[in-house]
Amino acid sequence: MPRQYLSKSRIMAGLQCQKRLWLEVHRPDLIEYDPGTEQRFAVGEDVNDVARAQYPGGVLVEYDEGADAAIEETRRLLEEQPGTPIFEATFAADGVLVRVDILESIRDRFDLIEVKSTTSVKPHYYDDCAVQTWVLELAGLTVTDIRLCHIDREFVYPGGGDYRGLFRLEDVTNEVRERIRSVPQWVQGCGEVLNGLEPDLEMGSHCTVPHSCPFIGYCRGEESEYPVRCMPRPQGTQEILSALVSEGIEDIRDIPEGRLVNEKQKWVRRVTIAGKPELRQEGAAVAAYGYPRYYLDFEAIQFAIPIWEGTRPVEALTFQWSCHIESAFGDLRHEEYLDTTGTGPMRTCAESLLKIAGEEGPVFVYGSYEKTILNALASRYPDLAEDLNKLTERLVDLLSIARRTYYHPDMLGSWSIKKVLPTVAPHLDYGTLGEVQDGNAAGIAYLRIINPETDADERQRLVCELLEYCKRDTLGLVELVKFLSRGAL
Repeated sequence: MPRQYLSKSRIMAGLQCQKRLWLEVHRPDLIEYDPGTEQRFAVGEDVNDVARAQYPGGVLVEYDEGADAAIEETRRLLEEQPGTPIFEATFAADGVLVRVDILESIRDRFDLIEVKSTTSVKPHYYDDCAVQTWVLELAGLTVTDIRLCHIDREFVYPGGGDYRGLFRLEDVTNEVRERIRSVPQWVQGCGEVLNGLEPDLEMGSHCTVPHSCPFIGYCRGEESEYPVRCMPRPQGTQEILSALVSEGIEDIRDIPEGRLVNEKQKWVRRVTIAGKPELRQEGAAVAAYGYPRYYLDFEAIQFAIPIWEGTRPVEALTFQWSCHIESAFGDLRHEEYLDTTGTGPMRTCAESLLKIAGEEGPVFVYGSYEKTILNALASRYPDLAEDLNKLTERLVDLLSIARRTYYHPDMLGSWSIKKVLPTVAPHLDYGTLGEVQDGNAAGIAYLRIINPETDADERQRLVCELLEYCKRDTLGLVELVKFLSRGAL
């Protein structure tokens, strides 16, 4: 039977939460990854592939036959091909298994390079590297330098598959060395957790920091109808909410009078206890906007590894828009655009929008995202900047208005359009849509559409779903303006 090892990833899970570690080993059936997490895993693999390409002649240690075979293959490469960069070099010591993203060697000294798909160094990366270094040195290697390889967000892709300069290498040797002395205690602690019963731990910030835990649903269990955790959390209010939970107060309706000091939270509590929505008269101000009225929504995608010439990592690049146009009260038409060519879609999106946007009339949006996209397009295309900037000046943010004027108990402390719309226009519930029901799913669908390997029927289905989703967003804005215009409930 193959030997069982404690992996680096599980040690990191244990540092975040002992209960998470125990569940990963003993109850993996409870794991629930959302599509966004799965997409990040895929991005990480792509980033590793590009990073490896920066080390010509490197050799990948496969894992198909398990840990022991990978350890043996790493040993063989070190002996027979000294000086060759090794990808996923695999080592074990004291029952701990690690796989090094990139291992470089000069004579008998080694450099450990950990590849990350983020654009900055995060503190928990030092712990990650400390575990790896500890194992390598117990295995007999002399580790000289420890470096983090992360994406440089200022990199501009020149095209042609040339990713030289995409990564920034940062020496973290000193920070990692300070942590290595703690690794034996981490390992011992993880072993004790795994050999014991399921830890009984309260939920807290560790559930999402540094990573969102895949066991959150399990740990929450059955909740009250209006959980305190859903309460808005303006700066400086976390301590009060934590104290309420520690006292056993789990439902917003059970929060005693006088315990909250923030006005937004007091409003949420009052409306939730009353059990009916509240619309303040101030919201009716939107009725004063003239016609034509435009209701705009963009969909955009971000690539850790740019695929279009002239773009940067994690830059929001729009590929779709929807716009409902109300020429007069009740006189509504819909315009839309979706670029499925697979080439950079930003300019065609901008030009097509300007053709239908007119020169006057409010442009209703929800949040600051559309403004960010328009500003980025104006910076990218100077010849379109004047018209795009004029369009930006016409934006009216309905989110800021809704936050000041409307709350429904079913919104559960959130003013996202996905929470607001079902309370205002239930017939536009996003749950009635197909696979594409949120922005993350829209991005995934777009990637499949522009993938040449996607068959024609699948591509057409996804195109229809993307168009319907974006259309639902702007039709929702139309309904929200009608609702706010009614004035106080």
